[in-house]
Amino acid sequence: MRQGIASLLHALFGACRAVSIVLLLAAATLTAIGSPALAERVALVIGNGAYRNTPALSNPPKDAEAIAEKLRELDFVVTVALDAKLVAMRSALKTFTAQARSAEVAVIFYAGHGLQVNGENYLIPVDANLASRSDLQAATLRASEIYASLVAAGPDLAVLVLDACRDNPFSAAISTSPGLASGSVSASAFVQRPNSAGMLIGFAAAPGAVAFDGGDGHSPFTTALLQWIDRPGLELGTMLRRVRSTVVELTRGAQVPWVEEALLREVYLYPADPAALAGSKKVASIEVALLDTIRALELPVERTVAREFYSRLTGTDGADPLPASLPGEGDKADLHDDFVRQGLIWLSIRHASDIDLFQKYLDAFPSGPFAAAAEKRIEKLREEKEHPPVEVSAAVAPDPGTLVVGETTGLEQGKSAGEVAAASVDPLPDPKPTVSQEAASAAKQPQPLEMEAKLGLGSEALAGVQALLTEAGEYSGRKDANFGPGTRKAIESLQRSAGLDATGYLDQRTLQVLVRRYAGAVLRDDLDTKRRDAVHLLAAVASKGAGARPTVLRVAAMSRNDAVHAYWRDLSLDFEARHPGYRVTIEHQPGSTYKATLLGMLGSDTPPDIMHTWGGGHLEALREAGFARDLTEEMSKGWALEFRSGALQTYTQDGRIYGVPSSVELVSLWVNTSILEKAGVAPEHLATWGGFLEAVHKLKAQGVVPIAIGGRDRWPFQFLWGNLAEQIGGRAAFEAAYSGAGEGFLSPSFVEAGQRLRELAELQPFQVDFLSADEGAAGMTFAKGGAAMVVTGNWRLNTMRWNWPGGATRMSRELRRLDFPAVSKPSDKLLTYGGADGYAVNSKAPEMAVELLRVLTSRAVQSRISELADSVPSVSGSDLSLKDPFISDVAATLLRSTYHQLYYDQALGPIAGEVLNEATMKLATGDMQGLDAARAIDRAWDQAVLSRAPVPTVPTDGHVPK
Repeated sequence: MRQGIASLLHALFGACRAVSIVLLLAAATLTAIGSPALAERVALVIGNGAYRNTPALSNPPKDAEAIAEKLRELDFVVTVALDAKLVAMRSALKTFTAQARSAEVAVIFYAGHGLQVNGENYLIPVDANLASRSDLQAATLRASEIYASLVAAGPDLAVLVLDACRDNPFSAAISTSPGLASGSVSASAFVQRPNSAGMLIGFAAAPGAVAFDGGDGHSPFTTALLQWIDRPGLELGTMLRRVRSTVVELTRGAQVPWVEEALLREVYLYPADPAALAGSKKVASIEVALLDTIRALELPVERTVAREFYSRLTGTDGADPLPASLPGEGDKADLHDDFVRQGLIWLSIRHASDIDLFQKYLDAFPSGPFAAAAEKRIEKLREEKEHPPVEVSAAVAPDPGTLVVGETTGLEQGKSAGEVAAASVDPLPDPKPTVSQEAASAAKQPQPLEMEAKLGLGSEALAGVQALLTEAGEYSGRKDANFGPGTRKAIESLQRSAGLDATGYLDQRTLQVLVRRYAGAVLRDDLDTKRRDAVHLLAAVASKGAGARPTVLRVAAMSRNDAVHAYWRDLSLDFEARHPGYRVTIEHQPGSTYKATLLGMLGSDTPPDIMHTWGGGHLEALREAGFARDLTEEMSKGWALEFRSGALQTYTQDGRIYGVPSSVELVSLWVNTSILEKAGVAPEHLATWGGFLEAVHKLKAQGVVPIAIGGRDRWPFQFLWGNLAEQIGGRAAFEAAYSGAGEGFLSPSFVEAGQRLRELAELQPFQVDFLSADEGAAGMTFAKGGAAMVVTGNWRLNTMRWNWPGGATRMSRELRRLDFPAVSKPSDKLLTYGGADGYAVNSKAPEMAVELLRVLTSRAVQSRISELADSVPSVSGSDLSLKDPFISDVAATLLRSTYHQLYYDQALGPIAGEVLNEATMKLATGDMQGLDAARAIDRAWDQAVLSRAPVPTVPTDGHVPK
């Protein structure tokens, strides 16, 4: 680490267009514990982007405006200069200096171009035209001038934020070193003042590194920063760590924010009482909530299997706090795989309304312990179908603000609270008013035509009204927005049938009837975008009143499968038809760029409401930054029991659930039985690690490549190491290392895993070109008979089908999936290794986003996507619909699994995960020993944890310890 706070200036300007950490510092705008209320907060914010003589920067003005607005919310007096010429920059600095005299907090933030020459840093105004070094003094603002202004003003707390582009925009005329010089800034002038809180300087990337500019919204750092600045009761150091971890994860480790400070006391953005805040947000963890759900289950056998689900999810291994035995329950110790499988599937489907689904269950388990319950459910559904309950429907919803049209989803029946309200009986009418009351009321009420005009409907919306009237059977004319006698008569007839005043003119209650009864049917027609938007607009006005607009639910997905895209498009249209007033847009991102672009999307004016995520570090970053909504309450009401416990584990953090799994991946040993048979190797012999190594020996002796692997990608090697570590140490070893307990990743389990992998590597089991082949090419090598085995996931099945000699029929005979070899004797508990893709809901998303997510992750949807993309559904009930025998086998294995370990590299996040992948590759190539690999991983994880640890305070002499 460089010495002195002054060195930060170099790093700050080394960050190309991403708001500096110090902006947070702007948040250091903060209060100190035990200090009096803030006397005065002042800030200068400059954002230069529209350069005339050098390449423009898109984000600095937008970032500066967002920061200025946030500072104003924090009671700052803010001077702003956007796209400023030199005269404007100097004028703004002069104004700020006068305001900052003896202020409690003074912040300067600059975003734009900058460069350094001969040890001095220069901030570039938009009108600068530099032909040589001699132009610098007269045409730019020196960083030393800004520092001198802070010294002259003498605030209690000084915050300096310099966020300038690393690249020299005038390189053709002025040759300079990259970035900015360290300058001569020292904290000593600030910390020696009476009552001083010190000085703080930070930057968006590690010293000398480059920060990302971002997409159409803000830079990644600004986006993360704006999530944290106004969190009450959060100490600044903790805030900075969370910003850092968010940016690190969401830029895939390419950007690591950094901060150095010489603060003399703790500072808070909002000095709220942390205990009071904790008390106000105290809610039950998923464990406690699930126990309440389990106790309420109707059948004893349901409670028994639900307890098994609970122990797998929470890792209690049977030591759950429920009584040892509930009335009518079987002995939990006697549970067997088949009972658990039947029970978990039953828990997943028990509230469904599909008779065929329960018949499939009975066909699969005709004499199982849940068969009677399935028969009873079928009988009840048939009775409801033959004799549907009589519903008394109101003409209009009593509360326009809660109007929600249609069923919750088209796939899983059930009604939301708003729909129940819409279907309730109208309140009794008020007593008939007297003549004088009628006259007074009439005088106050607007006339029908006036009420219609106040709705503010344009021509497209008025044509939409005619479309709804046509669907109602009241109108047969042209949908031209011309409300002539035919349209008036149709409106009047509709109003009369609904018990409304038959005026022939629109009002909000008439729109409510039209939308609730007919919008869904119209939206199911093949409408162009304008007509569809018009119907949604009518629904919004009906629900919320004049001026309302449809709510857009945005989904950031990650799929490259065109068939999946088409299916999701149909799902979105079906959802819109059931929820008029809500538009759904789905943007499928390429997998290779998704992580890098997600944070930019989150910082834009139209952020996603639902976003693809994984468990582990990625979800942790979203959660800590406040982007992932806590779904524990929704999950605890039975929703959690629909999923495989292993899939749900990866979305559970600190006892809360922050995402919903949509598919599961299982890494297995896939073998070509024909090749093995020719070499005299029985698949059963591969059940143990010793037998596996013997098979490799035998295959090598006969000139057969034992294992195909994609070394160019590096991450396939951690499939081997991760499986070995899990087989040796189980769930406990990883959880201890992750939490920093004991020896961490230097524990014997991980060291031994490395040595076992070295054992395999010494046999040279991989194909000749394994270091230049990617994972896809390795799958193809195996499929074409170029290797006897491959360690991969179910996603590779399509590659195998397309390339297997003799096609799918021969593949079904020759291909076999095996559990990863057991290092010691096989355990009665099955541990699996893989991933779980899923979705998080943006914490700022509308409530309806959760309803949409329930559709996208429902049993029916996951079953269909499994057919299209070889994915394994995360919903247990989907097992009944799986047709592919290999996918069905994977799904059954995951239901038997007592613990599903998320890929270690994903669990640890991008920085430590990359080190893990590199170390496991070196183990597999014989370039590293097991202990060395464990040490490298442990060190990387320590550093990742330290990036979230308290930020060290710089000594008051201005020097930073190395």
